[in-house]
Amino acid sequence: MKKLPISPVFVPANKLDLIEKIIKSDADGMIIDLEDSVPLAEKDTSRDNLYEFLSHNIINKTVLVRINPTGTEEGKNDLKQFSQLPKGVRALVVPKIENLEDLELLPDVDLFLLIETPLAVRNLSKLSSDKRVLGLILGGVDLSTSLGSDMEWDSLLYHRSKVVLECAINNLHSLDSPFMEISNLEKLAKECAASSGLGFNGKAAIHPNQVQVILKEFLPSEQEIKEALEVLEAFNESKGAVISVKGKMIDKPVAKAMELKLRLAGIEIKD
Repeated sequence: MKKLPISPVFVPANKLDLIEKIIKSDADGMIIDLEDSVPLAEKDTSRDNLYEFLSHNIINKTVLVRINPTGTEEGKNDLKQFSQLPKGVRALVVPKIENLEDLELLPDVDLFLLIETPLAVRNLSKLSSDKRVLGLILGGVDLSTSLGSDMEWDSLLYHRSKVVLECAINNLHSLDSPFMEISNLEKLAKECAASSGLGFNGKAAIHPNQVQVILKEFLPSEQEIKEALEVLEAFNESKGAVISVKGKMIDKPVAKAMELKLRLAGIEIKD
């Protein structure tokens, strides 16, 4: 798995001046949005301005671009413009994706799929197996609306678990749904802890002030990094045998978990 963002912040494509603020923040990426945050009357201008901006500016953060749904006229125009990604764009984020027919409409570029309808959840195994897909993002707002549920943790636990499961099977990056209460950082931290514990690799943000909370919960601490490196060194020296390190049993699955933890911190372990 290549290094992908843990705390990407959504940025409206009609407010490109905000990109500079995200660059200066602790966020390790951004999702520049052509969909919900851009009024219909500004779609065309925002798309053109965004493509021009990305074609002439290199951003030192991972950049994802969320297009409009492929079944809309705006989405079709987005796909025409972004059929080839500007150099600094890592992938397209595709909303309202539900089935293989939707995937067939997409260009041969890297993709993140927004899982935000019941049908998308049902078809996750098929959607996740496409070679262009780098990761899945849970879209809790639209999904809960479709389900008639609220966005509380327990209400979407099944759907979160499905996303984590398919990402694990297909070696994809998993991002949990944004937390919508911007000022409630305490509750955000609790949800991040639960999300990380479930197996998500990160969580999208809707405001820069959420980023440090997200990173704290998902990134390993310096002590955890040190311990992971020690464990992997000992495991590699054992040539794959089950060993004990500081009283803890270490086998291949545990070693793989340690490798994933280090990868989230940008540390790649070579075999």
